Amino acid sequence: MLKQILLGVSAIIITVVVILGSAVIYQKTTMQPDLPHEEDCEIQQMATTADGSLEAHSYWCKRGDNTQWQGYEIWLHEPQPDKWQRIMTTEHDGCIKLELADQKLEINHDGERGDMFLVEPVFLFNDAQGVSQSLSVQVSTRGDAVCSDSE
Repeated sequence: MLKQILLGVSAIIITVVVILGSAVIYQKTTMQPDLPHEEDCEIQQMATTADGSLEAHSYWCKRGDNTQWQGYEIWLHEPQPDKWQRIMTTEHDGCIKLELADQKLEINHDGERGDMFLVEPVFLFNDAQGVSQSLSVQVSTRGDAVCSDSE
């Protein structure tokens, strides 16, 4: 009887350790990726809200061993309190255009909609007065995305 109880408790402990380990790995690799440093990424475009409380950045990045991954990363930045969130990635190498207005970020690109990996369609941020606001994100394929001169 005691052997069965110890076996059950051991199974529960192992399961909890695996779940927590997976959550930590997911958090470090997906939810909190490395910021876009100059050696990995080149800024392509930046859009800012009228009050300056939120910025949307588009970067062309080459990451991993031997730069095995190349593509765009879209980041949101709250200057106060210097909070960064990566909201989208794509291996699409065409053009991307950001439009930020009226609590809506439109990401227009000249590729396929399935090429984009959006974390979620709504994000929360604090405006210049410290009031919590929401930002909706829309991915569009209107076809008027224009590459910047730096590419």
